Amino acid sequence: MGTPIIQLRNPGAADGILARMDGYLIDFFRESDNTPLALRSRQVWKDERFPLTRDKQGQSAKPDYDFTNMGLLFPQDDDTEIVYITHQFSHGWVLGSSITPHIHYVQDEAEEPVFKIAYRWYENGGDPTGSFTVISASTFMYTYTSGSILQRALFPDIDGSAINSLSSMLDMKLYRDDNVVSGDVLAKEFDLHCLFNTMGSVGAYSKLGV
Repeated sequence: MGTPIIQLRNPGAADGILARMDGYLIDFFRESDNTPLALRSRQVWKDERFPLTRDKQGQSAKPDYDFTNMGLLFPQDDDTEIVYITHQFSHGWVLGSSITPHIHYVQDEAEEPVFKIAYRWYENGGDPTGSFTVISASTFMYTYTSGSILQRALFPDIDGSAINSLSSMLDMKLYRDDNVVSGDVLAKEFDLHCLFNTMGSVGAYSKLGV
């Protein structure tokens, strides 16, 4: 349960409060029976969000923007119409943890398009010119029956074990080059599902300030 780091007791009180630290987590317990009283911090999942209404399109202003349905139109079999994304990770992200990219798009037929991202992930002080790794979205969260639905397609996890410092940078290129679905596919948002364990960092440039 961790080592007690603070013991609190009001004058004349029969019981006290213990604060225990376990990694980055601080929990408060009643001293007499170890009953949990409050949680200062716990690991939680959050989305790092990239709405496709304010991305950087390619130099030819592609993919086209759909002003009626509000999203980008990714054409079939065209790896030149790319969305370019750079992201600096929050200080609250769990250092070394993996992330799950996913895309929210409008599905209006049974066939599933193949969205791809090419990415490279590096730390401050690292090489920002490395090669890109390409992955494809292959897990679809909702069963399509008819009409149009907002679908969520998951990419494989990206391993973050090599990233152990704050404010690392992730470069991404999002596109579609398949012929599975004919014509355009409307995409609304691209996200990274990430694990967080603090609101920020204790130090300006280090997780625990040491």
